[in-house]
Parts: sequence; C-alpha cells; structure tokens
Amino acid sequence: MKTIGERIRELRRDAKLTQDQLAERIGANRVTVANYELGKYVPSIDALERLADALGVSPDVITGRAEKPEEKDEAWEFRERMRRDPNYRLLFSAAENAKPEHLRAAAAMIKALENSDE
Repeated sequence: MKTIGERIRELRRDAKLTQDQLAERIGANRVTVANYELGKYVPSIDALERLADALGVSPDVITGRAEKPEEKDEAWEFRERMRRDPNYRLLFSAAENAKPEHLRAAAAMIKALENSDE
C-alpha cells in the first residue's frame, strides 16, 4: 500500500508538475511539497484540500481511500461539486461511501430541482 507521500509524488508526476509548480498552486514552498512526498510531513486537512484541487483528484485519492478515476464521470463530478461547494458540503459528508449509481441518481435529482427554479 502506498503512503500519502508516494501518492502525492505520483499524482504530481501524472499532472506533469514540478514540486515548485505544485507548491505555487497550493500556496506553499517546494520544501513543504518535498517533505510531503518524503513522508516527513502529513498535509493538514486544508493542505489536503488544496493538493486535491491542484492535482485534479478528490482528497480520498491522496489518502488512499479511493482510486484515481480513469475517466471523470458524472458521479465523480457530482461528488467533487459537493466537496467544493459550501452549500453541498453536508451532502458530501453524507455521501462519503455512496456508490456511483447513487451519486448519479442524486445528481439527476439536484439538476432537476435546479432547473425547476428557472
């Protein structure tokens, strides 16, 4: 099983970013990113969120709770929207272990509700 640091390094390389570039995107310095990758530091929750946004994955991918999706489908996009949007943050917590088909159904319901407001 890979460590958080190994996953950060792999994801950074997959994104074709240098440590300096990733550091700039998350508002840190290169030494901090290097220390994450070496396992000397564990990112805080806030840093984990910034890393996930910069690397285009969910925090669960960085922590090893989920695999990196090969393609970002509607369920993945909906889950990320819930994670990022403060109005949906509670739903994100409730949907933490939801199956993709349940997330797709929830996304369809929310989309229908949003369209009915127009």
